[in-house]
Amino acid sequence: MAGGNFDTINRIFDTFAVTSRSRYVYVYDMERNISRWSANAVDYFGLAGEYIYNASSVWETRIHPDDRDKYVEYLGVVFSGEKTDPTFEYRAKNKNGEYVICSCRGVVIKDYAGKPVFYACSIINKGIVDNNDPITLLPNQYEMLNYMRQLKARLKQYSILLINYIDFGDVNRRFGYMTGNNILRSTATRLVQEGRNLGRAFRGDGTTLAFISDSMTIDDIKKFYGRMRAFARESLLVNDSKIGAELAGGVIVATDHNVDEHSIYTSAKYALDYSKTQKHGNLIIFHNDELDNNKSSLELVDAVRKSVLNGFEGFYLEYQPVVSAANGRLVGMDVLLRWRKAPYGSVSPAEFVPWLEQDPVFYTLGNWVLESALKDALEIRKTIRDFYLRVNLAFMQLERSEFRTTLLELLRRTGYPATGLCLEITSGSRQLSMEHLKSQIEFLKSCGVRVGLDCVDFASLDFVRHLPIDLVNLSPSLTGNIADNLTVKYTIEAITSFTHRLGIRTCFTGVEDEATASIARQYPISDIMGYYYGRPARIEDFKKLSFFTQQ
Repeated sequence: MAGGNFDTINRIFDTFAVTSRSRYVYVYDMERNISRWSANAVDYFGLAGEYIYNASSVWETRIHPDDRDKYVEYLGVVFSGEKTDPTFEYRAKNKNGEYVICSCRGVVIKDYAGKPVFYACSIINKGIVDNNDPITLLPNQYEMLNYMRQLKARLKQYSILLINYIDFGDVNRRFGYMTGNNILRSTATRLVQEGRNLGRAFRGDGTTLAFISDSMTIDDIKKFYGRMRAFARESLLVNDSKIGAELAGGVIVATDHNVDEHSIYTSAKYALDYSKTQKHGNLIIFHNDELDNNKSSLELVDAVRKSVLNGFEGFYLEYQPVVSAANGRLVGMDVLLRWRKAPYGSVSPAEFVPWLEQDPVFYTLGNWVLESALKDALEIRKTIRDFYLRVNLAFMQLERSEFRTTLLELLRRTGYPATGLCLEITSGSRQLSMEHLKSQIEFLKSCGVRVGLDCVDFASLDFVRHLPIDLVNLSPSLTGNIADNLTVKYTIEAITSFTHRLGIRTCFTGVEDEATASIARQYPISDIMGYYYGRPARIEDFKKLSFFTQQ
């Protein structure tokens, strides 16, 4: 796109894009067949990014087949410059495969010669205008948060129970989205029936359902959840056959009226995720012994979350050197997030990241980490040409389509070369469908970015079968005690042989002494990292490390 038109379409968009949850906008450059879409449209409909080539064809595939011909006819009339009714309705499919009624209202912008050059359009999603979820017919997440605020204002103690299927993605893959929607609707209906006169049911984000009660005890909730699990196991039918689905559940009792409702919801989501991934669906009560995290508290989670919203107050980055296994020369650095604030002092990321990963603010924090690290690494990259920066990608960054646009903007703004960046995916990425994950990874690769994998066990290597991985990072959970444990030695031997044959760069981490370094170099690895080569440090101290100054 030429610079002039690029600036024009952005000026039009910035003027036009005053959006809400249910209103989306786009501006279309007719001559170059390029359009820009608002971020909420990208997220809701699962578009590839804010800027889309051949948008008419891309969007047309999302229109309901019965509405498609009228839609094409309408656009033909509009784009020709003829006058017509500016408002048109049709059904469009969102990223979950659900059709929602959209009301489209657009205007053609002409040049001085009267030729149509831009089309600016506002789309209203009628499926969420009334704040009800069109699939489950339950009040949506925004209504849920409003209700929590009301209870807080009335100083009411309440419980919020979150339930979800342990692998709803598998349900969709086996039976299709329409059947998946019917199952979700049936579950929501049963939730309302079981909770009649006890509380209110809502649809949370994704396929999560919520139940809020200001009268039920924990024992009541345990029995309530038990009945919902029995329903999922015994009463869900597909073609008259039981599917035996398994629910997971997390609950939190909100007693502190100084804590933000978003933090309460995030904590309940953490408990739900723990139930899914660690406890096979058993109900997890936030802040009990099962969470194995006695130092953490809802107060701490709330403080960390507010720090993100207050301009990342208390957050800072440290870097750990990555060296060449062949000669010990500096080749990169790993980014580590830190947080310090009174009265909590320095808090380990292990205590707050698992919670924040369940909260939308983590997307913003992840982007801040990436931009700050790119700025810090730029000077080093200019000195060491093959130097690379390693940054873990948050689940929410990979989940959101708009991350593509954000990444390109950060690289442009900082001037850091994409080829010197390695973005690492973690085990949390398993929550995403492989189709979506593959699309995101292929985009990163097309930009020149390297893609790393944080390998914590053999199961992590399954990503290598499906994704174009450039680097495998062997975590200390794999390499620990290698000097004395024959099983660990054979495990590392198998993994490094596998990655070496595939031409994948491999980093051995957790090296704390020369003996372990010597063992590590016996394997076909590329890089080494650990306290033996340097502890995590802020960028100013990192640049003072001896092996760095000797480059």
